Amino acid sequence: MANVRLSNLEMSQTTTLQRLLQLYYFESTSWSKEEIGRDGLYEGCTAADLEMYIDSDEGRAQLIWAEDMLAGFVLLDKVELEGNTMWELADFFILPKYRGGWIALEAVAQIFAEVNQPMTASTFKKNESALRFFKAVKKRLRLDSVREFEEEASSPFYTFIVNEKVKL
Repeated sequence: MANVRLSNLEMSQTTTLQRLLQLYYFESTSWSKEEIGRDGLYEGCTAADLEMYIDSDEGRAQLIWAEDMLAGFVLLDKVELEGNTMWELADFFILPKYRGGWIALEAVAQIFAEVNQPMTASTFKKNESALRFFKAVKKRLRLDSVREFEEEASSPFYTFIVNEKVKL
């Protein structure tokens, strides 16, 4: 199994994360229907947009490393759900080269352990590979609890609440 490490985003790495986000958005266009801007970039992921994740109480960005090679990223945001403020695993991306092994599972395990409180993980209903992954996470990780949040039928998301039994 590869050595997996997460590192908090630093100001000097915002361009790196911006580039990874472009790959992430590109890969998801078949089900998200995201439009690319006239400048050839997807909206909302300029280096300046990503500075909000540095030393913030409202969001976190981490780069994922496998054997000291850049393997992906995770974005966490604070959200309100059922009257509670909690962290949401908002965006999670592993480069295709590093998929199919344990890297993504180990990264998610580290995220849940680091947050150590109830949090949400959401995925688009049309993102079948992400949905399969989160169902595997539920089976393979020893979490205090995993519950599917009942979204409105028209919602494009499946949302899971993880570690709900841990006190806020």
